[in-house]
Amino acid sequence: MVATISIGILLVAGDVMTSTEQRAETERIEQSFVEMSQQMATVAADGDTSRSMTFDAGEKGAIVKTNTAHINITGNGVNESIRVGAIEYEGDDGTRLAYQAGGVFRETGSETQVVSEPPLKYDQRTHTFSFPVVELDEETTLSSGDVQFDQTDNTEYANSTYIEESPIRVNITSEYCVGWQTYFEEETNQINGKAVQETCSEGEQDTLRVELGRLDIAEGTFEEGIVAGNVSGDTEDVDIVEKDRETPPALDPIISRMVSEMKDNDSVTDLSDVGDTATSGTYYAESARISDELTFDLEDGNATLVVEEELIVDGGSLTVENWDQPGTDHALQVYVKDGMHVDGGNGEMCVAPCTSGEVDSEQLQVYGTSETHMAIGTGKAYFEGVMYAPGDGTFDETNDYINKEGQLVIQSNGDMDGSIVVSSAHIQSNAPEGMYDPSLETFSPEISPEGYVLPPKLSYLNIAKHTIEVENT
Repeated sequence: MVATISIGILLVAGDVMTSTEQRAETERIEQSFVEMSQQMATVAADGDTSRSMTFDAGEKGAIVKTNTAHINITGNGVNESIRVGAIEYEGDDGTRLAYQAGGVFRETGSETQVVSEPPLKYDQRTHTFSFPVVELDEETTLSSGDVQFDQTDNTEYANSTYIEESPIRVNITSEYCVGWQTYFEEETNQINGKAVQETCSEGEQDTLRVELGRLDIAEGTFEEGIVAGNVSGDTEDVDIVEKDRETPPALDPIISRMVSEMKDNDSVTDLSDVGDTATSGTYYAESARISDELTFDLEDGNATLVVEEELIVDGGSLTVENWDQPGTDHALQVYVKDGMHVDGGNGEMCVAPCTSGEVDSEQLQVYGTSETHMAIGTGKAYFEGVMYAPGDGTFDETNDYINKEGQLVIQSNGDMDGSIVVSSAHIQSNAPEGMYDPSLETFSPEISPEGYVLPPKLSYLNIAKHTIEVENT
């Protein structure tokens, strides 16, 4: 009996066994499934090599099914949708064994275990993700006896493709979703990364959403005081560059997930519970208005502030101090979703001592989405640090804080030291003093919020689909 494999396993019926007999048969068949996965992996890797084995499918046999799972891989020019099948065995006690996409899963009641890992591999040294997909084309049954495996087709979707500054997303829809989830959680936890972004029970039924690859902000991104895709207003004598080429990667999905995960996290401190001094750690605010003084004392380490809505410095000051420690420099990273405004009335957001003569802009980093509104002024206001909220240059809305069109608006006596990267900018009235911090020319910050685990790093991607013919001989 011949089957061209697309990854599948299902059920079979038979005479009723005693529980002892059933356990013994399940154990034998489980080992046979593991050996089958190894033989098929060898055929997939070697191509022309034919393999055979004595397959134990019990008295009832196993069912080969097609289109039992859907794997979608997207990102950085990759958009591949692969349907796979399964080979399944079901015992009289309801225990199911399944081979799918190279992995073997055991399902007992509501519990799914990984018996043999899928052939997805992450090389921590080279940051390479490899996923050879084994596909079955024809639905059939397999009985106990000799089985032969031959590869009939091989398609490479990505072969050592370099992934630059772009995460790869893998969505797997399968009735063995929990088994896939367990594998990804265990595999990436070992490398201090979090690949699973949405579990099988959180979103669409039986769908796992995985992300690999961290966004890198390349050297040269902060090349001027203001870097924007579209610039208007009084730009003479301003350290500003208008970019008409490809923009840096946006942080929209990262910040959205960060907000949703940290708002109800018991290990995160609510900013409203802090007095006038915050130390190292992670802080969350639905919205924050600073009218007095708030100091981040970084003597003991880095700090992260996540703001779901708006961060307004309204005549007060948000200051970073004690960041320069023996052997290391600490920083405050602020992630804001809706908007940030350093308002007039001597509002300051800066690194102590907060003067243009002593600038340390790397120690205060503000990150927003492509839709985050940002403003400095009106009136006397000062920002020292970096802002990063790029988009495609088409941001043409009226700013929420100053009635001018632009994602960033600086008006009246607003001053800054550092660098700001946004989709669009409008400069009104007096040119800001200070402006560009040349030490940022080679600055490549790491998106690494305290208390938040990012996906594992990714540099190279290998994806291939192998069609294998299976037959009883």
